[in-house]
Amino acid sequence: MSTRFPIRFDWKDLELILALAETGSIAAAAQRNHLVASAVSKRLSDLEQQFGAALVERHARGVRLTPAGEALRARAVHLLDEAHRLQGELQDYASGVTGHVRLFANISAIVEFLPRALAAFRDTYPGIRVELQEQVSADVAQAVRAGVADLGIVSELPHMPDLTFTPFRQDELQLVVPAGHPLAAREQLPFTAALDYPLVGLHANSTLHVRLTREAAQAGRELRPLVQVTSFDAVCAMVAAGLGVGVVPRAATTPYVQSLGLTGLTLSDDWAHRQLCLCTRADTVLSPATHQLFTHLQQTSETATG
Repeated sequence: MSTRFPIRFDWKDLELILALAETGSIAAAAQRNHLVASAVSKRLSDLEQQFGAALVERHARGVRLTPAGEALRARAVHLLDEAHRLQGELQDYASGVTGHVRLFANISAIVEFLPRALAAFRDTYPGIRVELQEQVSADVAQAVRAGVADLGIVSELPHMPDLTFTPFRQDELQLVVPAGHPLAAREQLPFTAALDYPLVGLHANSTLHVRLTREAAQAGRELRPLVQVTSFDAVCAMVAAGLGVGVVPRAATTPYVQSLGLTGLTLSDDWAHRQLCLCTRADTVLSPATHQLFTHLQQTSETATG
């Protein structure tokens, strides 16, 4: 068991560290935090004495953080963000909210499945506030693991012993091509057939980009998107403009495909049918509000597949 020491710094100290990192000046940091420079110097000296390490080093143009100061700055960003979230959550409770859930999900889940599911949840539990944030699946899992998210929705992740994955929905990937494209007459094809044409893809950190890169490599090819964007509707728009072909979820992009006059082709690859999962920490009991949302999403999944 680690030794716990009494905490002798406060939120203002953390705000000062961030201000020093951003401004490089004690005077500017003092002005930003409505203090005099001597007060900032005193707080800084007290912190350094408490930690037994220098947090800043002075130079001709001001100050810069030491490695210890950088470590404190990195933690301060997270701690202050959590403090602001907590303040907002408590203010929600004061205004009549009965629960708060931080839900992180990948873009496929957000576009395809969550709008109706969350609208129905709000109607059933009007007092529970759901804070939804889009992240790639790997970052969703990390947020759940770190306690930043209460619940996540991910796809295609390796086994992680500290997380529990519960099947949620399945989505189907398709290849979209512009009208008149040489592939447009084919009803079904493998993804590798698309590698002979310019590709419009998602950003490099997305789960789908990683999957397509892996599939191309297994076929002895290199995935080199001509254009990379951040959303599926943008992929469709770029394909409609003639910049290439793209892989997108069928259910999420049908309206764009139809309105832009694109052709959606079925991919014959097994991986084109993806399993989305609800992600929770294996060692944590869900809060009542999180448990209610988890159960609601499970039930909507069962209804959709039943």
